Amino acid sequence: MKPSLFALIITTMLVWSCNKDNSVRIAENKGCIEWKKVRVTDHSGYTINNSNIQIINGLFANNNIDNSKYRYYYYSDDSVQTFFPPYVKFDDKIIRVKEFTNGLEIFTGGLVFGFKNNIFDHLNGIPSAGTTLGTNPKLTIGQIRTLFLRDIEEYSHSGNQYKDSCFSAEFGYYNLNSGSSNMPENLVKCWKVTLKNRIYPQEIPIAYYKDNDGKLIYYDDGIVFATFP
Repeated sequence: MKPSLFALIITTMLVWSCNKDNSVRIAENKGCIEWKKVRVTDHSGYTINNSNIQIINGLFANNNIDNSKYRYYYYSDDSVQTFFPPYVKFDDKIIRVKEFTNGLEIFTGGLVFGFKNNIFDHLNGIPSAGTTLGTNPKLTIGQIRTLFLRDIEEYSHSGNQYKDSCFSAEFGYYNLNSGSSNMPENLVKCWKVTLKNRIYPQEIPIAYYKDNDGKLIYYDDGIVFATFP
């Protein structure tokens, strides 16, 4: 029996409607939350100042290293002596960076550069290959606030303590295979959420959410720690 024209029209309308609705059905919390936008040139950290930013820029330039996707957050400069004859002394500079791609931070992407007497000596970490994922989020910051308060209550049992707090949400990317050296990089769009005006290592509680569906990737309050595939 052939389907009626009316049934075909209704089916087509339902399929079109489902395909059109790409929103994530999460209620928006109208409380305080800011969309924190960090640029790759916003170098910051307790060891970072304007003077050593110039030194770091010079180190990368003089060693022909492209630093256009690195935000500096740690710098040290020490005089080191070898533990064996002839006990040579040398200058040892260490730079820790956060990686960016498409102008957004890769929250799991961090590299350590070592320079010996201002000459590049070693790199710790595997540089990101980047991504062709877009830079526009699906979730709103109101939805992010809803998710964060929900998980603070579920995992820390302190939702009431933070219900009037102001949060900070940053949009970027997360490597779901971070920490697995034998697995290929798998970047997804992601939101990082913390209390407003908190910086590492006082960022807890902290959580990361997939932007496409709001699923929790990582949660940490200093005591309770949870990760999800």
